Parts: sequence; structure tokens; C-alpha cells
Amino acid sequence: MASILDIGEQIRRARKARKLSAVDLAALAGIHRNTLLALETGKGNIELAKLLAICGELALELELVPQAVARLRRADADSAGSGSMTELSEQLHGLMNKRSRS
Repeated sequence: MASILDIGEQIRRARKARKLSAVDLAALAGIHRNTLLALETGKGNIELAKLLAICGELALELELVPQAVARLRRADADSAGSGSMTELSEQLHGLMNKRSRS
């Protein structure tokens, strides 16, 4: 499972990509700037409602998936640069081919 630090780093990347300051995003999400900064640095314990508000402002989905799926996704992301197909890629490719033949 992703750690609070992993989630915070993703939030920070998304915020910066949208050229939002921490103050601006916190105001949009209705939270205090310190709460956002604690999340982005992996400290503190944010309430789920606040995390969802932040995600909503950044157009991000908070998704719960089985750990096996998460492992496949990570493996897929890790090997994306190497050009090799992972198990997940192969499964998706097979499903897409099966659909196009129907």
C-alpha cells in the first residue's frame, strides 16, 4: 500500500504541474496550508474528507485496488522505460485483441 509520503509526493507533483501554490490549493480545498504541507512531506495524519477535497481540486482520483493489482501496476510502470511487456501489459494487450476480433 502507498505510504502517506507517497501520496503526499503525488499531491505535490500534481499541484506544481498545475502551477498552484500550497496556499492557493489549501484555500481551494478548504483546509489550512499547514495541513497540506504536512501531507506533502509525509507528516501528520490527514482526515479522509480533506484528502478527497485536495484530490478533487487537482482532478485526481483516490482509488483503492487489490494489492495484487497494485503490484502489477508498479511492475508495469517500472518496466515502461525498458520496452518490455509486463504481465499487466500482456493481459491488457490480450483483452484488446480479443475485443477487436469480436
